[in-house]
Amino acid sequence: MKKILLDVGSSTIKVYKYGENKLEQLFQRTIFFKDRFDPEGGISENNKKELLELLYSIKENNSDSQIKIYATGIFRNLAPKTKRNFIDEIFLKTGLYFNIISYELENFYLERALVGKCSLNEPLLLINIGGGTTELIIMYGEEAIERKNIEIGVGKILNDFPGINKSISEIKIEELIERFKEILPSLENKIRIAFLSGGELTYMKVANYPLKKNNLFEDEDHPYLIYFEDYKLKNKEIFEKITLEELEKMMPDNPKWMHGARPFSALAQAICEKYNVEIIIPSDSNLINGVIRQEFRYVTISGSFRKHLEYILKIKKELENKGVHILSPRFEEPKNPGEEFVIFAGEENLSPLELERYHLESIENSDALIVCDPNGYVGASALLEIGYAHSLGKRIIFTEKPEEFILNQLPHEVGL
Repeated sequence: MKKILLDVGSSTIKVYKYGENKLEQLFQRTIFFKDRFDPEGGISENNKKELLELLYSIKENNSDSQIKIYATGIFRNLAPKTKRNFIDEIFLKTGLYFNIISYELENFYLERALVGKCSLNEPLLLINIGGGTTELIIMYGEEAIERKNIEIGVGKILNDFPGINKSISEIKIEELIERFKEILPSLENKIRIAFLSGGELTYMKVANYPLKKNNLFEDEDHPYLIYFEDYKLKNKEIFEKITLEELEKMMPDNPKWMHGARPFSALAQAICEKYNVEIIIPSDSNLINGVIRQEFRYVTISGSFRKHLEYILKIKKELENKGVHILSPRFEEPKNPGEEFVIFAGEENLSPLELERYHLESIENSDALIVCDPNGYVGASALLEIGYAHSLGKRIIFTEKPEEFILNQLPHEVGL
């Protein structure tokens, strides 16, 4: 089945189609979700309505596809009750689970998106600037050796410096650079090369940045590089010579996206200047590129071990083959197959209560609860575990549509 994958940030929604091992961006839409009249940083009603209309349209145009959402930025900063109500409303009105991911999981996806892309034997900085937050990850080979998450992004800069988007910016880029450098954290590792993700390859091409052929490593997704001094000069031009109207015309399908060009460039330049970056690799890769390589780090699997153990172990093996850590069940050989409460070899000294508590604790530490429910059947123990996962705000994925009425009312997804 084809998949439609949505990357929903604080100000930009990117919509992708994935099938036959090919990822294609269909379009992107800019919506600045923050309600500037809400001191707690909530979502404005108008922007929520715009989001709902977009989701309706995506569902209508992709009725044969599985649709999955990965939301970041402002959404994870909502108050717990507001967040729950928002997820409930989206599910009630669209049937889609609004999956808000943590900083840690977003960082994991960004790492997976770019791991192995560059063969250089040195630390590399991954810069991901969103609408509300910025992630800095230093990779060495396939390992992330340092991470920093910063509570600043394009939306906050626009809110704090509204003059930045006058036809010609009223704010000097040099002033912004110095302010941002003061709040950026120190890094333990020294780097000279940075990946600048989030659509920067497309942006730099349409805005005519002086890109050079990437002669550092070969990768079809990253054909160009730009030297920091050239990047700095072009940014100054974007602030002082190129009008906002001219920027908008460079992105005719989504002109509002260019409203983030100046704040993004200023923050990216400050980051590169602070950490002495010499070479920038512009990248269109983002968290969705990581999702298609590995969607989960840790999961717990629920279901009827008495009725559907073979089915459950098959799903467990498929996930493990993709690099996923299964926190529970840990073992695979049943000591009492077919009995009311299945105990595996390796768990003989634990009581059913202790085993169930371990399973519930595993749900707390998982990215998702996977419910194996062939023909929609969910057993009594799984019902308890689903309720617990829901109370924690965990992502719940059924392998098949559940037959229980109330389970279909809880925000969830169907299909791995």
